[in-house]
Amino acid sequence: MEKGILKKIKIFSQKGQPPQIVQKADCIVDLGLQGDRFAKGGEKQITVIDAVCEEWMKNQSLKGLCFEKFKANLTLENIDVSTLKSGQTLDFGKVCLVVSDAEKECFEQCERVQKCMECMLRTNAKYFKVSKGGTICVNDVISL
Repeated sequence: MEKGILKKIKIFSQKGQPPQIVQKADCIVDLGLQGDRFAKGGEKQITVIDAVCEEWMKNQSLKGLCFEKFKANLTLENIDVSTLKSGQTLDFGKVCLVVSDAEKECFEQCERVQKCMECMLRTNAKYFKVSKGGTICVNDVISL
């Protein structure tokens, strides 16, 4: 069974404000992260990215439109998010997140799209739904 680590948790409470980087957060079933402005239910309750993609984004000289626009709540280490399929689960002990059907969209206005350049956000950023709630903490072990 593949295992990873929860590296970072961000709560985006207000539009236009930087996120709160926290050590723990409460996952609310069918909503998302408590205090996050995107916790409204639906297919995009929690956004997840892997550490490889996050590092890749930092090292790009040409920043894509979504480098600032996309708001990842959780950063995972040792799990390749691009391999996760709709319906697959991430287990954080008692908390369970399910990969949703929603996919990260690209925008025609993005310079990387216009230049047909690679963008790891297309594959390494996913949306999740909360199926079992509870508290998650940085450094939690995640099982697939």
